[in-house]
Amino acid sequence: MGHQKGYLSPSGVLIADDFRDNLIIDRYDPIFADMRASKIKHLKSANSEDAVTWNVFRSLRQITPQIWLPVLWQRAFPPTACPSDLSVVVKLWQSIPPPIGLLDGGDEGHSEIDVVIEASTWVWFIEAKHRSDISLGTTTRPQRDQILRNIDVGSYHAGVRNFFFSLLITAEKTSPEGVKRISEYSDLSVPRSRLQAHRPDGIQNLKAAGLLTWAALADVLEETTNTAPREDERNYAGRAAGWLRERGLANTVRV
Repeated sequence: MGHQKGYLSPSGVLIADDFRDNLIIDRYDPIFADMRASKIKHLKSANSEDAVTWNVFRSLRQITPQIWLPVLWQRAFPPTACPSDLSVVVKLWQSIPPPIGLLDGGDEGHSEIDVVIEASTWVWFIEAKHRSDISLGTTTRPQRDQILRNIDVGSYHAGVRNFFFSLLITAEKTSPEGVKRISEYSDLSVPRSRLQAHRPDGIQNLKAAGLLTWAALADVLEETTNTAPREDERNYAGRAAGWLRERGLANTVRV
């Protein structure tokens, strides 16, 4: 990776002079030209969950989905069969508007979704955390936690397609509220009940909500280095897996 130039924060975290030093792929993607300054600043941190998200999922985007997606799906939703439609697009940090019905009760801005994986028949939202927890409410709705909000926004965005949601974390100790809420919402009747006031559709397209870890992603990438038929795809997977190992994320105990 080379020697990274930067400085230590008061808490001892390395802050890179150039955020691109924390990226292993697509360092000069056009998305960075329009990215807000606060997000660029966050990307400079060695603890940046945005950098982890970018390096892992932009690497996966270079690999045939039929190779890695069924393996990742089994980790995320063990009881649920992987969709047969694997012609997917993978997008990061998409801005998604709230359901129209919600706005009758007060304003809410767009939600920035860390990872969106979607096909013609289904949509999967992934909220990624590294060393942080979920937010527990919005300004206008203190009880509307980040997971519930993402389920609401995502299922509405999916329309007639099936919708799935995952909370992606490092460990329970770094995201205890997130683990608590995703456990609660894995009973799909709970989010459906809490959102019913502005969702007359009953959110019937919500099919699963569960927990995923960076360690599981590392395992998927490791497996892909052995199963991808193309050398370049094996290299993308191996580099991302190695990057996670260097940061101790491949050895995290799964929750």
